[in-house]
Amino acid sequence: MMETSFRELKYICDDNVTAGDVMRQIMKLSSREISRCKQFEDGVTCIRATTKEKMPIRLIDSLFPGDELFVRIYEDNDNAGDIVPADGPLDLVFEDEDLIIVNKPGDMVVHPSYAHYMDSLSNYLAGYFARTGQQHVIRTVGRLDRETSGLVIFAKNRHAAALMAKQIKTDGDDDCISMSRRKEYQALCYGVFENQNGTVNEPIRRRPEERMIREVHPEGKEAITHYKVEKQFEDFALVRLHLDTGRTHQIRVHMAHLGHPLLGDNFYGKEIPDNHGLTRAALHAGYIEFNHPITGENICISADIPEDMKRVIDTA
Repeated sequence: MMETSFRELKYICDDNVTAGDVMRQIMKLSSREISRCKQFEDGVTCIRATTKEKMPIRLIDSLFPGDELFVRIYEDNDNAGDIVPADGPLDLVFEDEDLIIVNKPGDMVVHPSYAHYMDSLSNYLAGYFARTGQQHVIRTVGRLDRETSGLVIFAKNRHAAALMAKQIKTDGDDDCISMSRRKEYQALCYGVFENQNGTVNEPIRRRPEERMIREVHPEGKEAITHYKVEKQFEDFALVRLHLDTGRTHQIRVHMAHLGHPLLGDNFYGKEIPDNHGLTRAALHAGYIEFNHPITGENICISADIPEDMKRVIDTA
């Protein structure tokens, strides 16, 4: 195998335990990942406290206090896909060995798609990896609509991606039904709110005969949105939102259902008389909080509201 990049995990034992137990219970490696590590001569090794020599070790072999276990997770660069590296704007807000978090502009797709084969966020991230000599497959954790700006997480290796995926539970389709990590959004919503905070608990489905449009409907799937008005202006409000579920267009659908569609929303806000110059749905994923998949550290990241939304607020 012509693989050159890897992520090495290290564990210093403080008790008698087998290498397999450490890999399964502490490193939280899947059976598939453990099997793959074993294929490499240096995939699972140990430095004994007594000899200070590094040597291959089997899963059933015992480790003792002071022993150091090393597990190398090699990247499968041959399966990197067809994402072509490209130079473009990339606002990096966090990066370590396992994750990279990017603040995506509004009106940019995350993955290459029709008419956007070279100018997606993934193209620009692949270009950044190429320029910095990093060899990673593009692995997105979660997603944002094209029009939505804000924080997008990418995993740099399979193990980090798998553990981050466990922080989202799905019900068999592309939509999340519950999230153990927290993401907050800011939106500019049309109209004057009667209630300054509240919860919308209305099921959402794809509108029949429509590929993109969603709607509130009794036959839809559970969708729960919490909102709080941060500042009310004459004909719109700055609203902070977080979700218990993650249906496609959930915030846009629920706010329109309340009679407060997002400014600039050409799907659900066509009746808005004044979009204040916005040409995209005014939605920004500005805060995310989660446990780091490898270190367990609580990570909190914020991204300032983008210029197009800020301009509307500043001139109101």
